[in-house]
Amino acid sequence: MNNSNEFIDAAIPLPIEGPFTYSVPVPLRHGVSFGCRVLVPFRNKIRAGFVVGVGTTPSSSKEIKQVVDVPEEPPYLTPGLWEFIRWTANYYLLPVGLVLKTALPPGSDRKSKPWAVLTPDGRRWFGGMGDESGLTLPSKFLKAGVMLCKEMEDAIGARSLDDARKRGWVRIEERIARPRTSLRKQTLPELLDPAGSFHGPIEEPPPLVPDQETVFAVVRGAVQEGGFKPFLLYGVTGSGKTEVYLRAIGEVLARSKRALVLVPEIALTPQLARRFLRRLGGGLALFHSGLTPSQRLDEWRRIRSGMVNVVIAARSGIFAPLEGLGIIIVDEEHDPSYKQEDSCPYNARDMALARGKLEGVCVLLGSATPSFETFVNAQTGRLTRLDLPSRHHGGGMPKVELVDLRNTKGSDKTAAFITPQLTAAMKQALDRKEQVVLFLNRRGFDTFAQCRSCGHVFKCPNCDVSLTHHKRARDLRCHMCGYSQASPPVCPQCRGVKLFFGGVGTQKVEERLAEIFPDARIERLDRDSTRNAAALEGVLDRFRKKEIDILAGTQMIVKGHDYPGISLVGVLCGDLSLHFPDFRASERTFQMITQVAGRTGRATDSGKVILQTFDPDHEVIRHSASHAYEAFFQWDSSLRKELLYPPYGHLILVRIEGNSEKRVEEKAIRIGRAARLIKGDSREVMILGPAPAPRRKAVGRFRWQVLFKSASRNAVRNLVRSLMDEGHLKGHGLKIVADVDPIDML
Repeated sequence: MNNSNEFIDAAIPLPIEGPFTYSVPVPLRHGVSFGCRVLVPFRNKIRAGFVVGVGTTPSSSKEIKQVVDVPEEPPYLTPGLWEFIRWTANYYLLPVGLVLKTALPPGSDRKSKPWAVLTPDGRRWFGGMGDESGLTLPSKFLKAGVMLCKEMEDAIGARSLDDARKRGWVRIEERIARPRTSLRKQTLPELLDPAGSFHGPIEEPPPLVPDQETVFAVVRGAVQEGGFKPFLLYGVTGSGKTEVYLRAIGEVLARSKRALVLVPEIALTPQLARRFLRRLGGGLALFHSGLTPSQRLDEWRRIRSGMVNVVIAARSGIFAPLEGLGIIIVDEEHDPSYKQEDSCPYNARDMALARGKLEGVCVLLGSATPSFETFVNAQTGRLTRLDLPSRHHGGGMPKVELVDLRNTKGSDKTAAFITPQLTAAMKQALDRKEQVVLFLNRRGFDTFAQCRSCGHVFKCPNCDVSLTHHKRARDLRCHMCGYSQASPPVCPQCRGVKLFFGGVGTQKVEERLAEIFPDARIERLDRDSTRNAAALEGVLDRFRKKEIDILAGTQMIVKGHDYPGISLVGVLCGDLSLHFPDFRASERTFQMITQVAGRTGRATDSGKVILQTFDPDHEVIRHSASHAYEAFFQWDSSLRKELLYPPYGHLILVRIEGNSEKRVEEKAIRIGRAARLIKGDSREVMILGPAPAPRRKAVGRFRWQVLFKSASRNAVRNLVRSLMDEGHLKGHGLKIVADVDPIDML
């Protein structure tokens, strides 16, 4: 920026629109460039802003405030990334400042705090003749010359601080702390040296099977040609999709371009990173929520500086500041983890396609069980479908045996879930020194606690769900908000002692397995047993080294892990998620069963799946057992078409949350009434509700919702946009979010 450009447009990472115009004092102009962080006055604070435009003419006729400071640090944003952020805000009906805040790494958008600064008069007074006023200032402050006002008030009191300010010894300034650089601990230290460089031999790529050759030839041609080319890589579990990813990335790197790889679960990143490092060498960054804030900021800076060629990331990595992108890969694109919920809802899978189009690069979506939206896009030609219909080792898909849980007997529910058929199959696998995975989508020991005298069910006071019994900790926990209480000796309603702990959780399964197979090495993989990334990686590492014989877990074991030693998978109850009040319940159940079944038989033809269910004749169960995705798709699609649910219709869900159920209900009713008035006689948009959310209460807040549905994307967006423009989606003390293309309907 030269001296003639005295104005900038700065975006502020707050839930507001923008950007805002500021003038730049002459001494600071040399440090200003696109994407850099500037400190600006905003709402009586000094805040971080990010330069998204420069010019000699202010874009506003209002009073122009001055930039306070320009920290000496590399820019955070690129022009392409800013354009992508603006697209995201427009599509998801969000303030651009909120999307910017979501995109940036922690620590980059800090606001100012009041600091006490020792003046020259104060320094002379306390350093020379001493203080005769009885006022004493902390020695730490006198030595450093600055201290947070809060710390000063804690030390000497607010009245004494004000007295020192009036005497001219101290002045109060708004200052903003600069982001810290992490003392970076390397991820995967066994593969990287202290400088972050890869050491060790580079692995030679394995030969491709004919199907992989065909698919890779198409992707290679797209990379060579350049431009936006979106693909669905539809390959059964174990078909070698990752090898296609690696070959495609190799082509991209050979052309001095960069690659972004998104994975749905943090557990996948170390395993995938090892494989990528051994094939591609260094120049790799991991970006996910498991890093500390300073580590994430450090990775962001490495990526932005061009030190990184390949980024492996969870959904937030869609905002990685990569320049010169050549390919974006979304592995397991069907996974709902790609959808960010809460105040800034977005879907990283859909945004990968948008970013690929904006930047003109190849986008590869991979899955054995594609989301219906992606599969229909492939049918209609919006995506090019590439098939890997068989496993790369040449073997068949695992054999699936259905076990009808209605025929199980006995009062011991855990024994009922670990059926004789499953027990026999596990014994055979263990005798052959092979590994077993058991899947149950329930954490804890028992899934609910109830009094048999009066029927009282122990529920979370903050959420509309029953508490889960954890035997080892001797407590009841809520798996939504984290609330816990000690397991009570008596019922709080009737003081009865006949308490019943029902249902089956992973803890109970683990305990029962230890009784049946006392010599087996058994571990559990769920959110309770792996509270942090290190614990999770430890379990997976031991399983990879075959130090675990039986691994029992929740959905965490479904997420794309590749362990050739698994010969048996047991699905303890395949229909637990089948009857949720959600139109995607069937799709999610099919995906879950197919994905967990795909963990076995990946190196040989001996894989087997025991699928236990209370409804073996259900269409979802039958299609899952026969690995028949397209038949299942045809069956479930016919139901969705009739009701205009995605991918044949478009949804926006307006959620209203608050501490007062009455206020939430009243606001939801007003929103519904306003929407119907705006809609008038038009039949383009259906308005469902307002109604309480299926989970009426979560984390202490009551929840209502209004669902907007239409065959026309523009029609439903225009209606909700009108509600926003007229102020109907604002409410003091309430949280109101318009979720475009919602995934979680509960």
